[in-house]
Amino acid sequence: MIFAVFLLSPQIARSATIEELRKSIEQKNQEIQKLEADIKKYRQELSTTQTRGKTLKEEIARLDREIKKINSNITLTERQVQKKELEISALGLDIQESERKLVSLRRGLAGLIQSLFEQDQTSLVAVMMRYGILSDFFRHIGYIDLLQNKIISSVETLQTIQRDLNKKKEASEARKEELADLSKLLRTRRSAQSSAKEDKNTILSLTKNQEQAYQKLLKSQEARREALEDEVRDIEIKIKIAIDPASLPSKGHGILGSPLPDVGLLSCWQGGGGFKNCLTQFFGYTSFAAAGAYAGNGHNGVDFRAENGTPVLAAETGTIQATGDTDIGCKRASYGKWILVKHSNNLTTLYAHLSAISVSQGQSIKRGERIGLSGQSGYATGPHLHFGLYASQAVSVEAIRSKVCGRLMTLPIAAINGYLNPLDYL
Repeated sequence: MIFAVFLLSPQIARSATIEELRKSIEQKNQEIQKLEADIKKYRQELSTTQTRGKTLKEEIARLDREIKKINSNITLTERQVQKKELEISALGLDIQESERKLVSLRRGLAGLIQSLFEQDQTSLVAVMMRYGILSDFFRHIGYIDLLQNKIISSVETLQTIQRDLNKKKEASEARKEELADLSKLLRTRRSAQSSAKEDKNTILSLTKNQEQAYQKLLKSQEARREALEDEVRDIEIKIKIAIDPASLPSKGHGILGSPLPDVGLLSCWQGGGGFKNCLTQFFGYTSFAAAGAYAGNGHNGVDFRAENGTPVLAAETGTIQATGDTDIGCKRASYGKWILVKHSNNLTTLYAHLSAISVSQGQSIKRGERIGLSGQSGYATGPHLHFGLYASQAVSVEAIRSKVCGRLMTLPIAAINGYLNPLDYL
């Protein structure tokens, strides 16, 4: 009886594994494309209903759509994480294969060099004496030339494989950094998901699903906002700090980077609408402020249109001075979730109304680094990013006890002359 045993060589088995990984990567790509299409659909649905609902039914429907979109974003990020892990595994197998080739080639090269060395130890006279026929002698000389050519060819192949291996290792490290960033984004999006669900549950709890109670809640929140703005304004008016203009960087485009991707510095209604994240409110005494907003005072920053979950980026390299959530002390009356970043150029930036924060106090961050996700926490009729700018010496983080809410609330407080127009530096 004859038994036939067929075994795959290690190289074929390894190639099959890489092929399986590549198929899995392609499958993840298809899943990602489908999820991106779903998110685009949710985005279109939300584009006309992003403001807080005027009725309880509208607000619950808006929150449900927002939660559905966040869930899709979470699933999308999970697939991106899985794809990145597969890419790292595939690169790992490629690296192992390249290293195996290098070891094998180096051994072969060592043998060739040893053979050539042995030939060089024999003098030409001794070689001629060894061969009785002249043609055999010349064949020996040709063999030495062949050895030399093989060595040169092996060295060139070795260098090519080594360069390829270095590139694969660099690509693997880059993928690992991207994986870490995606994992961080996933945690941030899950935090935003929790906040959205909490908002919905809080509204249902406070109103007991009654429209009349919801209308009363809206009026109460508006009254708290106005009263809190007056309280903060009274505190800031009393702060007296002399600011040397020479201590600030010269005004100019690009001193600060964009706090959001795809930003337009024009009004969404006057030329900026072509950008995803254009300006909805300018700094200072705007027409909106003149109409009674901000307790009759000027707007202390600029507002960018930004749908929930948009990455918020550090405008400049710096240190996280503090983070906070004013909703803890006074629901829907101020900044909501906020981040304050101090920069080395004597400027400090504020990012408010976030849905999630992904940095912590004392952390060093780089220009353009993602620090959170936009949202509509605090007092915000719709999702947007409030971007504030201060002379660093004029702003501090204080815990104030609101007379309206009766609880401590931590937020940035600045001298009136310490507020700067962000558009002078963007």
